[in-house]
Amino acid sequence: MQGTDFTRAILFSLLIFRCAVASCVGPAVRTVVEYPFKTWVENIAVRANGDLLVTLIDHPELHLISPFGPGNTTTEVSAFPDALGLLGIAEFQPDKFAVVVGNWSDVTDKTTAHSYSIWKVDMRPFQAIGSEVIRPAVVKKVVDIPEAVFLNGLTTLNWEEQTILVSDSGLGAVWKVDILNRSYEIILQDSTMAPAPPYNLGINGIHILHGHVYYTNSALELFVRMPIKPNGTKAGDAEILATNHFGDDFTFDNEGNAYVTEDPGNALYKVTPEGSVLTILGGANSSLIEGDTAAQFGRTPADSNILYITTNGGLVNPVDGPPTGGKVIAFNVHCQ
Repeated sequence: MQGTDFTRAILFSLLIFRCAVASCVGPAVRTVVEYPFKTWVENIAVRANGDLLVTLIDHPELHLISPFGPGNTTTEVSAFPDALGLLGIAEFQPDKFAVVVGNWSDVTDKTTAHSYSIWKVDMRPFQAIGSEVIRPAVVKKVVDIPEAVFLNGLTTLNWEEQTILVSDSGLGAVWKVDILNRSYEIILQDSTMAPAPPYNLGINGIHILHGHVYYTNSALELFVRMPIKPNGTKAGDAEILATNHFGDDFTFDNEGNAYVTEDPGNALYKVTPEGSVLTILGGANSSLIEGDTAAQFGRTPADSNILYITTNGGLVNPVDGPPTGGKVIAFNVHCQ
């Protein structure tokens, strides 16, 4: 985005997101983008300039969305060969993103073991006008991980060393991937990460905060943290922070509160550092964030209190009403 365009976007966003100050003045929730029916938007990362990068699990595509201007459009950044879709995404160096690529089918609800790999996307050269790409991103495969069963969530461990952690929902483990050296190893495994019926979907979302790795276990309905050493190895026992809540991906605010998406539960719940759990948006019979899959906060002064939430349109557990596609939703957390 050019400098003048970015300035214009910021000014527009200040009008749209007036409630992004300490009080709730404007709309609490709005739809940024809605995809066609049966499009599953899986995960999200936010660039420093405010653009959103979203992965699709039913198409092997990475899309860019500007949440600021009117008539928000999606731009295909890249398609990935020999895969059904994309899952986790995280920034591992400034404007460079690691992405999980592999074969999980939203039709059969099954994963194809040995199909997973990690790719990197360098957005620094990227330029687009609307949906037309002027200069492409640089996209390269980092490494295949044929031993993986179901790679899912992804978070950065060390920016300088360019290392990431990737959850394996099928194995119930965490892989450490060295992007520079194109190497990988299982670094964490625990009973709180294990898959179980009926979903056989163990550890899912994964993020690091204050020397702990936090993660959800979808099948066991757990939200957990575990102390880790700087190299990612275990430094203490896992601590269960919340139970009886299906968790997908999540993020943190500046106070350390976790905002956890619930996918089949169609709700967003908040876990405080003290362990209190509160549903703050949506619900089992609500279409507001139907099929919410991931969430990240905005990174500009205009939207730092805006939580961007991706959804699959309720493909797993639809509520009554007209069918919708996957969405990106903007939620002002000051409007709780």
